[in-house]
Amino acid sequence: MNNNIEKVVYEFIQSELPLVTTILLKKVPVGIDFPLQQLHEADDVAEMANKYFREFNVDPAGFTLEHYFPWKTACFMRRWFNAEPIGQDKQPLTVKMFAESAKAGKWLYG
Repeated sequence: MNNNIEKVVYEFIQSELPLVTTILLKKVPVGIDFPLQQLHEADDVAEMANKYFREFNVDPAGFTLEHYFPWKTACFMRRWFNAEPIGQDKQPLTVKMFAESAKAGKWLYG
């Protein structure tokens, strides 16, 4: 993350979304380009997004969860055996998208 707004947005999102851990209780890190849907439910992302739009004074026009959910996640066994990936018809929702939109003052994707 190369600038302050990215860092602030990243920290905000991390604080608003539920903590995700491995089976060994190690925190799962989320990178700026990591799809938030991979780890978080639509309800959690929706609640975080509503707070984000208010906190950063971002116009939410064009933002809808239908663009990002439902997210198809490969089951554990599929990943374990490197089976063919499932088709994904939704775009990833990332911290970077929220940071870029905060800079612009409006939701840039949709």
